[in-house]
Amino acid sequence: MANKFEFQIRVYIEDTDAGGIVYHANHIRFMERTRTEWLRASGIDHYWHQKDYNFVVHKINVKYMRPILMDDLITVTARVVSCKATSFVLQQNIYRGEIMLASGEVELACLSTEMKPRRIPDEIRELILRELAHE
Repeated sequence: MANKFEFQIRVYIEDTDAGGIVYHANHIRFMERTRTEWLRASGIDHYWHQKDYNFVVHKINVKYMRPILMDDLITVTARVVSCKATSFVLQQNIYRGEIMLASGEVELACLSTEMKPRRIPDEIRELILRELAHE
């Protein structure tokens, strides 16, 4: 897989405000869903059932460029940007066709059950490093 995962999402009425425009926080939900599907497509479909670690959003920065509207079919991308021992960064963009609607950079940290930083599990770290090698 090249270092750019794409996932399509249809916008429903519950995603929008009274004006039919996607509520700003839902952009983050779309990005989260795409990260989950990226891991599932990579063969890691059990990460949310782990007992000894969790991934949490450590930092997120979203830039809103154009509105996303009711019934749009959007494409959300995820691309690995960097990786450290206990965290990694993804660039995520939202498109309608070729038009970029929003972009975000998300840093995910791996935590132990004691809520302390821990090394990213080998299986996931290997996936991230393979993705980085495809840049």
